[in-house]
Amino acid sequence: MDPPPSPQTPLPPPLKGLGERAWERGQGGWGGYTYLKHSREANAQTALQQVRPQLNRPDQAPEAIKKLDALIQDYPSTKAAQVARLFKANLLYQNGKYADAAKTYEELRSAMGNQDPYGWDHFVTESLSYCYEAQGDYAKAAQTLKPLVDRVSGNYRTVLLSRLALLYDKAGNRPEADMVYQRLLSQTKNPALASYWKERLATSPKKEQPAPGLKKGPQWGP
Repeated sequence: MDPPPSPQTPLPPPLKGLGERAWERGQGGWGGYTYLKHSREANAQTALQQVRPQLNRPDQAPEAIKKLDALIQDYPSTKAAQVARLFKANLLYQNGKYADAAKTYEELRSAMGNQDPYGWDHFVTESLSYCYEAQGDYAKAAQTLKPLVDRVSGNYRTVLLSRLALLYDKAGNRPEADMVYQRLLSQTKNPALASYWKERLATSPKKEQPAPGLKKGPQWGP
């Protein structure tokens, strides 16, 4: 019987190469995964390019949406699929399918998570609020738009604040609308805009004041 190999005894060739072969197989597996990932992305991008010519053809919108759906289903985790969701939502909105467009924008936000590699967050949030507004849900449109206001600055913030005030107005929430109008007045240097917002504030219903000598609320006793 052969003695067990000592630390000084060279290992037989099959055992000596075991670690190297395992490492090579691991590298090969990683390389295969990377290749597959890039291949899927390339295929998804090719499918996206094929549908692009139909995006500006209103008569071909239904067919374009079908192709975008197929791309999203076949390549769900690719960057091309996120672009496809954006195109699909836009087409649905243009064709008056506001509820479906809102659902697609919500799916896109979910797919993006905390990652925003294309800087789409502002556009998607504002577009989603337009979908709710088009459905007559002004309160939800305002709720969607409000968090975006403080994430932007300059003229863009002024535009969003103006729209937010209008949405509150349409929703019948004059107290919130008036607060936004006051905020706009404190920030603007444009006399024309200031005049308009002052007019809007002037139309706000006045709170009823109790008659002189009377206390507000229920009265007890004679």
